[in-house]
Amino acid sequence: MTHTDKIPPPAPGAAFAALAGLADRLDAFNTELAQLAGSDERAIARQARRLHKDIRDFEPAVTFIGQVKAGKTTLVNALVGWPDLLPADVNPWTSVVTSLHLSPQGGHDDRRSAFRFFSNDEWDALLRQGGRVGELAARAGAEDELEKVRAQLEQMRSKSRARLGRRFQMLLGQTHDYDRFDKDLIARYVCLGDDFWDEPAHVSAVAEHLEAARDRDRGRFADITRSADLWFGAPGVPVGMCIQDTPGVNDTFLIREQITINALRASRLCVMVLSASQALSAVDLGLIRLISNVKSRQIVIFVNRIDELNDPVREVPQIRDSIRATLERFQGPVDAEILFGSGHWASHAVDGSIDALGDSSAEALMSWLEAHLSGDLARRPPAEIIWTMSGIPELGRAICERIENDAGAALETAVGTGLRNLRAGVAARAARLDAQMIGARVPPGCALDPDEIEARFAAIADRALGHLEQRMHAVQDTFASRTESARLTFLGRATASLARHFEAQGENQVWSYDPSGLRMLLRTAYKVFVHGAGKAGGEALDGAATEIDALFREVFDLPTDAPGITPPPLPDPAAPMSLGQTIALDLKGSWWRQFWRRRKGYRAMAEDFASLIHEETAPVVEALRRDCADPYVCALRGVLVDFIAAQRDLILGLSEASTDQQKLRSAS
Repeated sequence: MTHTDKIPPPAPGAAFAALAGLADRLDAFNTELAQLAGSDERAIARQARRLHKDIRDFEPAVTFIGQVKAGKTTLVNALVGWPDLLPADVNPWTSVVTSLHLSPQGGHDDRRSAFRFFSNDEWDALLRQGGRVGELAARAGAEDELEKVRAQLEQMRSKSRARLGRRFQMLLGQTHDYDRFDKDLIARYVCLGDDFWDEPAHVSAVAEHLEAARDRDRGRFADITRSADLWFGAPGVPVGMCIQDTPGVNDTFLIREQITINALRASRLCVMVLSASQALSAVDLGLIRLISNVKSRQIVIFVNRIDELNDPVREVPQIRDSIRATLERFQGPVDAEILFGSGHWASHAVDGSIDALGDSSAEALMSWLEAHLSGDLARRPPAEIIWTMSGIPELGRAICERIENDAGAALETAVGTGLRNLRAGVAARAARLDAQMIGARVPPGCALDPDEIEARFAAIADRALGHLEQRMHAVQDTFASRTESARLTFLGRATASLARHFEAQGENQVWSYDPSGLRMLLRTAYKVFVHGAGKAGGEALDGAATEIDALFREVFDLPTDAPGITPPPLPDPAAPMSLGQTIALDLKGSWWRQFWRRRKGYRAMAEDFASLIHEETAPVVEALRRDCADPYVCALRGVLVDFIAAQRDLILGLSEASTDQQKLRSAS
């Protein structure tokens, strides 16, 4: 890598400075936990180290989704203060989710990376089904459309085999790990160009030979790479975080939709990036469906590329109104915050190349400046003014607010509860030892021996888990019944609509039906499930905490006003992202029309339609159960089990230590 190719150091976390308050509070927790982790009492030290690990592992994910060529990558690069970190000229066929792991610890040169390839099964599924487009086309009987998708995939496979040779099959399912990364390495895995691997027509000079070799290496693994992870030190960022750049989803290669859904499932915050020249339209229903399953407060809409508008001052309000209207029309999150800006402006502000903005971009910037430049901002350096006008500081502010109020608040509550319970145990043991030292009339050691404490905790666990399992079975049965009822209700309504269509229009007119009703019914069923499961989990935790607190007071002979044991907060349920995936009725392509034209007679159409809907909705319902409902039940059970185990470890450990110390004093 030449000196000119060296990636410049990132800006000092300017976009995320608002997280400093959260970082300070977590540091205060860590200071106290570090002291407790050094305790001679192993039970105290273990619990403190566990809580410290929860803070150390805190890495809220912010997932960027959006239209193809909306400028997501340029925006992400500017946001992390590293203008050319990720290649922005990625071909729309790229299916890589790139995760940037920013760490406050370490320096700029502390880097490592990992690139994961599609597994053999995943690759075969792509070829066999053509992503979900091929799967849907096959169900509708549109072999011609399926063949087009297969041809595109086969072309990808052929070019990949030509580049990788015998290594192709061996690489599938593998991961490449590095203790470094640079622009060339990243481009090798994520930058699938149009024909980067083709030989140039004329290679005459040594320099051209070297450049041709680099071009052939560029994108070498990109069409088989599923995810890329880059870890690097970002000392100016107050807390660790993960910024995820996802493939564009407003196209027909729906494997990217599934990849984006998986990325969003693990994220607490979604930033939807739109292009100012495209804004949001009915074409982007896939995007709207995805964000409709995320809470409005966890969504930020960023309209990028306002530098490409002729008159941003006049056009931005119009675009905002248009987006709101589209969201309302298609039942999207109308309350989501909408921001405007330019990753292009931000990139030039960060790397100091503001003279290279380009004439049209500079004109748009001047127009935007005239409408917004005032007060203290006007006296700042030009690069700082452009940085502010780019909208990146506002985007950073929105991200910080949501992290602090959501994932950050959840962590503070969980750690704070654990720390209070730890303090209560420490105080109880100290009070008992003090009483023993001044000769107060207390039983030697503790009120209960270890075997008795073990037995009592086992009984508490049995009752709490039994209560949870009993209640959860009922909640899960109700959920299964509701989801199946939703499917049958939707099928009945759609079939009735089909019958009315035939009566009014005949069999030659193509019929369509909006599946949003099914999504609404399933979303309601999941919401009812979450409420019921959360209530059952809360009751089990409260009951266990009450029993543990009583045992805690008995073991250490505590007064009624002494600090007690409190239950931890409930885990957050996953957003039902699978409800946003495309199903056959969402698509209005030529293959969907062929479905109707190839059926003869109303009865055949109705029967085939019912079969198609069954095949289409079954995976959606199954994904809702598998990816959302079941993991929430497991999370609730895990919180309960971990809580009981932690308190058992603490109380038993402290009681044994108290008894041992009393025996030593008696012997001396």
